[in-house]
Amino acid sequence: MKPWILAAALAWPICSLGASMAAPAQPAALALSVTRDGETLARLPLCVAAGGEFSGEGKQDDAAFSMRGQLLPLKGKLAPVLSFQLSWRDADGERKLASQLQLEEAEPTLLGSLPQQVYPYGRAPGVEPQTSSLSFYLEPRKACPPPSAPQ
Repeated sequence: MKPWILAAALAWPICSLGASMAAPAQPAALALSVTRDGETLARLPLCVAAGGEFSGEGKQDDAAFSMRGQLLPLKGKLAPVLSFQLSWRDADGERKLASQLQLEEAEPTLLGSLPQQVYPYGRAPGVEPQTSSLSFYLEPRKACPPPSAPQ
């Protein structure tokens, strides 16, 4: 066997292995879900730029929230690493979450939770607030919604 044929035959499996170890494809979009005690309050679509950056803002009743971050593909990992900063602003002030974690491929990834005081009967004198929990989930999407789609 000629040396160049032998070298090509030996290199083919190595090239195949290298291709399989390449960084995973990043999702085209993400969806942020805000839940309170298991009930979905808001969803925010986030389009992912070519470099992996994303950001968005949303409102829920008298609260406003924003999220920005970046997907960082890593060779040999099935899903990209997510670096994010999330902010929730309401009558009780501003609270933030920031972290770096691996994004789940096909299911929602829990980003974190924030305690919250809820006033089910308004903030009238004598009304005791109830402790509640806001949870934030991020889920990969295959496509960004069209710009005219309602959010």
